[in-house]
Amino acid sequence: MVAAREDLGAVETLRPGSARPHALRLALRALAVTVAVASNVLAQVVSAMTNDYGPRPSGAGWAIVFVTVALDYVVCAVVAWRLVRSWVPGWLMVLAAVFWSAGAWYPLVRQWGWVWPWVAGVTDLWAVLVGILVLCYPTGRLRARFDRVVVLVVTIAFAIRLGGILLFSSPEPSECGCAPNAYAVLPSDAADYWLGLGWRFVGLALMLTVAARLIARWFTSSLPARRVAFVMPLAILLWCYGTVQDSLSFALGWNGGWLQFIPPVAIALIPPAFVGGVLYARGLRSRVADLVIVARDKVDRALWESSLARTLHDSSLRVFWWDEPLQRYQTSDGRPAPEAGPAARPGRSTLAIDSDQGPIALIEHDVALTQDDRLLDAVSSALLLSVDNDRLRARLERTIQELRESRLRIVEEGYLARRQLERDLHDGSQQQLVSLAISLRIATSKAEAHGDEELAGDLQRSSEQLADALRELRELARGIHPTVLSDGDLRSALEELGMRSHLPVEVRVDLDERLPEVVEETIYYCVSECLANAAKHSRARNCSVAVSRADATVTVVVKDDGQGGARIEPGGGLEGIRDRVEAVSGRADVRSVEGLGTIIELTIPVHA
Repeated sequence: MVAAREDLGAVETLRPGSARPHALRLALRALAVTVAVASNVLAQVVSAMTNDYGPRPSGAGWAIVFVTVALDYVVCAVVAWRLVRSWVPGWLMVLAAVFWSAGAWYPLVRQWGWVWPWVAGVTDLWAVLVGILVLCYPTGRLRARFDRVVVLVVTIAFAIRLGGILLFSSPEPSECGCAPNAYAVLPSDAADYWLGLGWRFVGLALMLTVAARLIARWFTSSLPARRVAFVMPLAILLWCYGTVQDSLSFALGWNGGWLQFIPPVAIALIPPAFVGGVLYARGLRSRVADLVIVARDKVDRALWESSLARTLHDSSLRVFWWDEPLQRYQTSDGRPAPEAGPAARPGRSTLAIDSDQGPIALIEHDVALTQDDRLLDAVSSALLLSVDNDRLRARLERTIQELRESRLRIVEEGYLARRQLERDLHDGSQQQLVSLAISLRIATSKAEAHGDEELAGDLQRSSEQLADALRELRELARGIHPTVLSDGDLRSALEELGMRSHLPVEVRVDLDERLPEVVEETIYYCVSECLANAAKHSRARNCSVAVSRADATVTVVVKDDGQGGARIEPGGGLEGIRDRVEAVSGRADVRSVEGLGTIIELTIPVHA
């Protein structure tokens, strides 16, 4: 399924209609990455050349830290574009890297009164973008209403802060070394100060709220969500500390010293946490192949559900199976699915598994797994493959059983027909020929008594011809159905075959009771064919026949000390033996080595 989708995508990219948007998308992304890297590197270079850092920390160490953070966001954005099905996380990361450089550009553009207010206003925009990135983790979408409310509040707060800088910010040129604000229609240092302080505390409150929500979700969610978000809570807590430190520095003029390195490190941890979680979820796909091995014999619903939960590390995972007669979903133990819907629990998502024949199952899993379509496609394919295998296996077993029953009915009907034909020949034609032979002998005696030697000779020759015809008729009747099986048992029939053979044959039959008639007839003809092959083709000197029974299986072993090398070939006698045995659900094995003779073993179920 995934491969087909990738191949289809590859074909579509070759079409003119689809290649153009793809190329445009790649060009836009390349431009954004270039702008982000160039903006940060150039800002640090110009700051170092002019030795103008403004209120920012100065020095080569800080320059390296700021550029490293930007590069971290850019690299993770490129990875996110390739891994995450939503384009939102990648653009949030690269835009955050672009506005990360605003703080470095602010001291460099202070001489332009129509530029620096905007640069100062968007200095904290990277924090808004990173906050949205955290909220849309790991799917790239704002699923919860709380998340959308937080984004709306922080957007309004940022817009107020930007408007306050444009309208109220009017620092003295002697203090900031900047040109007058061209947009300050209501200059007020107090309004600008309190709006700045309010922005920081609102941002801190929102960050603490997001952090508390994320940490609570991390502790209450299932194992896959916790493993996917293994770094994010730590990064958020460190970022909160950095915001507190920045707010205190702004309000009280406090210098944090080396602790100022903590916020950039925390900020740099967030994109790798996002990408690392996605890579972890993708790594689960390699474990999905084990599900096919688990369910290769039969789709055991409880086993499949537990194996899937163990594979995806989601202990709360549930599978609801479609019941066709009841037209509803049921749990693995046969109970009805919840009326509120399988995905009524918070933080859960549902994967529907359907086939051409209708619904199969619903898989309720942690929402953290939804960001990886290929993982869910692999799960869907594994279940579909298992169900299809189960259906095909059941259909094949039914077909084989019907074939066996059909072959057995044909064998039984043939046995009854041959037996009836043998009886008709024995009771009809054969008895008439016997009566005719007696009449001929009487006529021959009368001709001899009257001295008619010529007539007596003709009658004698006719009697001999009639005897030959009667003998051939008896052989024919025996070939149609062995009378000895009807008059005697399998032991006497096999002993008769041994006496009629051209080789010395040792017969051993260990049976306490009669076998079904079809089985005895099959053994009789198979042994007859084996003895004939041993006499004609193997150049054997001795032969043995052993019949034994164990529980519901009878075993026949025919051995000879001939030249060996016998093989089952199309149209040969051994193929006929195999066909006879398989017709009664048995098995024929031939072991024949050059110079060591031949062993033919027949295994037939007695119930057949």
